[in-house]
Amino acid sequence: MSDINQKILDAMQQENESQQVSEEQANTLQLLGRSFQGTFKFTAIAVVLLQIIFAGLTIYFGYNLFQEQQIATKMHWLLGALIAFVIFAALRLWLFMELNRLSILREVKRVELQLALLSNKLTKPSSQ
Repeated sequence: MSDINQKILDAMQQENESQQVSEEQANTLQLLGRSFQGTFKFTAIAVVLLQIIFAGLTIYFGYNLFQEQQIATKMHWLLGALIAFVIFAALRLWLFMELNRLSILREVKRVELQLALLSNKLTKPSSQ
């Protein structure tokens, strides 16, 4: 059993060589930077690019909505603005869910490391 604990401890220490595991939460920029690494790297890049595109479309459609005089055409611009905004909001929600996943994963790893350290302390014979 202590062999598996040692493997967990070694893996956690190798993964976190550059940064110490601490009690404080990772800030949003660290989590955002971490979302651009790993298996979802290209997905995260695509989502951010799509967010920029749909935010721009929402602004463009909104601007044209207020510049238009005819009601029928205004409704088309309004529909375009609403659809672009809903897509932007859905992409934003995905990004926040990804940040939440990374935060939870970080906490699980921190608890694993604490359990491995505690297990090592308990299995070592005391020098009394």
